[in-house]
Amino acid sequence: MARRNPRYPAFLLTGAAVGVLAAVVLVLGPGADVADRARLLAYLAALLGGLGALAGGVVAVLLEGRRR
Repeated sequence: MARRNPRYPAFLLTGAAVGVLAAVVLVLGPGADVADRARLLAYLAALLGGLGALAGGVVAVLLEGRRR
């Protein structure tokens, strides 16, 4: 029998990974000072990774609600 409920850790980790990837793309873009890139990447990865995990969690909750 197939599992009906979403796997929350998978949604959270996928959202966080997408957020960190977006941070890397933003930092590697033109216009950022080379000396500040590491610090900027750390801040953006933490912020966008957290927001991505939050968005993944919301999607999982919405999918679970639709299944009931």
